[in-house]
Amino acid sequence: MANDKDISTLLQGLLSDKSDGEKEVEPVVRKSPKASNTNGLPSWFKLSKFGQQIADEIEGYIAENDPILLIGGTGMGKTVILEMIARKLKRESVGFNCYTGMDISQLIGMHLPTGTDELIEWQDGVLTDGIRRGLIIRIEEYTRANPELKSRLFGILDSRNRSWNLFEAGISHIAVPKETVIVASANPTGNGYVGTMREDKASMSRFAGVLTIDEPLADEEHALLDTLGDTATVERILNFATECRKDRNTYLSTRDLHFFSKAIKRGTDPKRACETVLMPKYEGNDSAILTQAKAFFEEFDIPNLETVVEESV
Repeated sequence: MANDKDISTLLQGLLSDKSDGEKEVEPVVRKSPKASNTNGLPSWFKLSKFGQQIADEIEGYIAENDPILLIGGTGMGKTVILEMIARKLKRESVGFNCYTGMDISQLIGMHLPTGTDELIEWQDGVLTDGIRRGLIIRIEEYTRANPELKSRLFGILDSRNRSWNLFEAGISHIAVPKETVIVASANPTGNGYVGTMREDKASMSRFAGVLTIDEPLADEEHALLDTLGDTATVERILNFATECRKDRNTYLSTRDLHFFSKAIKRGTDPKRACETVLMPKYEGNDSAILTQAKAFFEEFDIPNLETVVEESV
C-alpha cells in the first residue's frame, strides 16, 4: 500500500488548480508520458459521470484544434483534466496563470542581453513559443487576463487565417501551425471571485465552445477513499458536502473535501477541521457550514477514527 506521503503527493496533483491571485507566470510544459489507462488518467483517479462527459467534449474540441473556454469554480479539477487529455492525445501542453496587472511581455517575449559584448536578442515568451510549436496552450484564470492580452489572442482564436504578430521584435506575422489550440479556463464572475471580468461578445464569439463546470469532474468517493481508506467516514463527508452544495454560496469543491479528509485522517476533531480548513474560505457563510457539519459529525467516534488512521497509513 502506498504510504501517506505518496498518496498526498498524488492527490494534491489531482485536485489542485492555480491559487487565486497568483502573481507569477510559471510555465509548465507537459510532455506525453504513458498513461495508465485508456482515459489518459492515473489508475487512482476516476472520472465522475459528469467528468467523463466533459472530458469527451474537451477531447473533441482539442482534436479539431478548436478553442474552448471552461468556466467553473476553483478546485473542481479543470486543470488536471486538461493535462490528462493532452497525455491521451500524445500532445504537449503549456500553461500559465493570468492575474490583474500582469506584464504580458513575459508571455509575448522580449529583447534580453546575450551575455556577450553587451548584445541583446529577441527571446520568445511562453505563449509565443507555444504558438510556434503547435502546442495545447492552457490559459488559466482567463477572466483575470489583461485586456491587451485578450486582444492579441484574437488572431489565434480566429477559426481561419490565424495570425500572430511580434511587433516588439519587428515581425508583423509568424506562421501558426494548425495544431496550435487555446484552451482557456476561468472562475465565474462574482460569487467571491475578486478580479474576474465578464467577457464581451467579441471575445466569447471566438471560442468554439463554452463549457460550464458546475459539478465535480472527479469521482469523489474514489478519491477520498484513497485518502482515508474508510467507507463510513467517506460516506459522512460526502453526505455533508451534498447538503452544503444545496446552497451555491457553500458549494464545497473537490479540493476542499480533499484537505478536510486529510485533516480528519490526522485525527483532527471534525469541528476543528471545519474551522481551519473550510470556514475561512466561505466568509459570510461559515456558520452555515458549521451547522451542516454538526448534523453529520457531532457524534463522530474519534477513537475508532484514530484506529482507521493508523491502519490506513
